Amino acid sequence: MPLFGKSEAKKNLIETIGSVPEGYHSTGIIQTFASGQNEPHVQAKLLKDLENICVATEAAGFCNYRLTSQFDTVNSQNVIFAYADMIKPN
Repeated sequence: MPLFGKSEAKKNLIETIGSVPEGYHSTGIIQTFASGQNEPHVQAKLLKDLENICVATEAAGFCNYRLTSQFDTVNSQNVIFAYADMIKPN
């Protein structure tokens, strides 16, 4: 994931871990979660889920991207939660 740039999704989305870019405004929080033993694969799935949400809602992208995780001892896998601010141009 680029720190600030365009994604490879069908629509060119802005993805950033930083604050709302100039010329855009936040329209709400989007969130998703995934679980698995291969953490890089799970994180890639989370990014794809966020991109799909943005495309479905015609958003320009997302910012303030954050992750939090929890280890599921019963299934021996990580559960990772992702959330971000959905953005649209002003």
